[in-house]
Amino acid sequence: MNYFQLIKATAIADGMPVSLATLIAAQAVHETGNFKSAVFLQDRNCFGYKYVKGALWQDGAGRTSTEGDPYARYSSIQNSVHEITAWIRRRVKEGKFPALDTITSPVTYVQALKKCGYFGDSPATYLAGVDSALKHYVS
Repeated sequence: MNYFQLIKATAIADGMPVSLATLIAAQAVHETGNFKSAVFLQDRNCFGYKYVKGALWQDGAGRTSTEGDPYARYSSIQNSVHEITAWIRRRVKEGKFPALDTITSPVTYVQALKKCGYFGDSPATYLAGVDSALKHYVS
């Protein structure tokens, strides 16, 4: 099983619909530079999460970001996925994220992430990264 498949399978096991789990895995590809970033390789951080003391899934502080604060370190890739699926469920519960079964396209997913302040990049750039990952991993 490759990283994309592991992330997708973990998201599905966490209750994410298949289409959303696929988008989550594509997001991880984008966030990690196709699983080659130091943050991914050393800290098993699939989504660029920053360290938060006491966070359930995090295993401490990892590498320092360019902003000067540490990324989260995880004991497993699966725990990094658990973190984002929990984040998504919290946003749904808060009414800030659409119902899980309605997120079926990269556009819908990236718009929802941006609305919640997940990333600072332009939506077009982030979408291009997610789209590229889908074209590479999903046939």
